Amino acid sequence: MRNVALTRTPFVAGRYLRSFFAVKLLFPERSLRIICALITIFLLTGCIEKETLMRIPDAENILFTSTGDLLVSGGKNIYQIRRSTDALGNTSYQRRALYEGSDCAFAGIAEHNGWVFTVCQENRLEWRWFRLVLVQDTHLLAASLKQRPLIFRALDRKGTTDPLDSLSIPNGLAFAPDGNLIIADTNYFGRSALGRISLDYSASPPAIKSFEKNWLGDAYGIQSPNGVRVSGNTLYVSDGNKVRRFIFNAQGEIPLTLTDYAGNSISNAAADNVLFSGATLIDDIMPYCGGIAVAMYLQGQLVYQSAAGDRIATAPLSFESPSSLAIGAGEGFNGYDLLVTEKGLIFDQLSALGNRLSRVPLAMDLANAETCRAITAP
Repeated sequence: MRNVALTRTPFVAGRYLRSFFAVKLLFPERSLRIICALITIFLLTGCIEKETLMRIPDAENILFTSTGDLLVSGGKNIYQIRRSTDALGNTSYQRRALYEGSDCAFAGIAEHNGWVFTVCQENRLEWRWFRLVLVQDTHLLAASLKQRPLIFRALDRKGTTDPLDSLSIPNGLAFAPDGNLIIADTNYFGRSALGRISLDYSASPPAIKSFEKNWLGDAYGIQSPNGVRVSGNTLYVSDGNKVRRFIFNAQGEIPLTLTDYAGNSISNAAADNVLFSGATLIDDIMPYCGGIAVAMYLQGQLVYQSAAGDRIATAPLSFESPSSLAIGAGEGFNGYDLLVTEKGLIFDQLSALGNRLSRVPLAMDLANAETCRAITAP
């Protein structure tokens, strides 16, 4: 295992020490252990262990499904990771590819209505009118959680026109409160936007009912969206070196301005929606406890920003181009496990640099409500 040094921003300590004494009075025993763990890990410079669980070529996104399945997307497939223990108590992990189609570059994963969806882009050369041309064929794939073993199938039919083929680089996925699927279209050399897909579940597998390619774009400051997450009525999007936060209205839309139930005006405009800014490119994100955790791809570090704006970060280059992160749940994992995909070099799926799923064991349970209360205590 590799040691990962943790760093902190200087002004955080006072606030967290005040939080320690406040929560100690409210929750004297169990919370005391939790807060001590918080101080040990997040406020004092120290080391934590990083363990490689599985080689995943071009590792991308992580999802724990509602049925406890651990899914990880990679360079050419999406995998289910299974844990097993032998008679001597030794633990090992195995991966199983869940897509049997042509090689694809896989990205986001999201679950809704008993189905898991992922997106991939197939690039192939074809002869057309006596010319060899590059064809980009984007597939939205779905797998039923009721079917065992899990298997992903493309929702578009070969040889037919798919509206998702117009995407430059399909990326993160998340479901809006109204059940529509949001997809990030990353384009570093042209117009980027968030698309919106409406799905029809009347048949199996589901079908694409409609697609809005530029659902959220220039007017909201979107430049190169990547990770997409929804928590409650809030949409989070990593966009270059920023994380943008948007609020849905009751109709499932994101207007530039809206009024909440208390009569307060909320702005989703570009000048007001930046929640987090970093020095370099941000890959995926994870809302947690009113704040946001981000994978700083080029800096090789994880950063957590609390709802109050305080930041805690691992040391630069403590991860090999981290792509996404998730709190353990199911398949032998729990809130004491932080899972991280380390992508490594783009287009490199063979070297020892990145290309892995890693686990960071923690001394606190991130799934415990008391941990959240401790972090957010004034």
